[in-house]
Amino acid sequence: MARAELLTGMRSTGLDAREVDKPADFASGFTVQVYPHVRILPSHSLQIAFAAGDPAFPRVHARGPDCPAHRNPDGSLCLWYPKDAPSRRWSPGDGGRVLVAIIVRHLRWESAYRATNIWPGFEAPHGHGSPGLDEQDHIIG
Repeated sequence: MARAELLTGMRSTGLDAREVDKPADFASGFTVQVYPHVRILPSHSLQIAFAAGDPAFPRVHARGPDCPAHRNPDGSLCLWYPKDAPSRRWSPGDGGRVLVAIIVRHLRWESAYRATNIWPGFEAPHGHGSPGLDEQDHIIG
């Protein structure tokens, strides 16, 4: 996916998305800064870093209320598990609009979790060697 297409997709959701000069998490690739938008992300700003060699697994950092139970060790959002079925993961061909929708859904689930201590969405097992989930929440190898 081209950078311009990704940015256009994010902007089509109404967000102010701009490429920043230096990738935050990778030696190469690119980083997109998404600025707060009252209606969609009222208390967050996002930085999305794409590795040049593996753009299908961007690292998304959200500034705003924290939810350590559903973040990766580096503080990035745990949006999907790499071993999950392709339909549960974002791919560059899905575009920026779909990635933003996944991020917004995750942040809403974090908000619900902070309020109730119950994660409202699906969860994959975590840890080295853990299996993923298919579309019906069944564990896959």
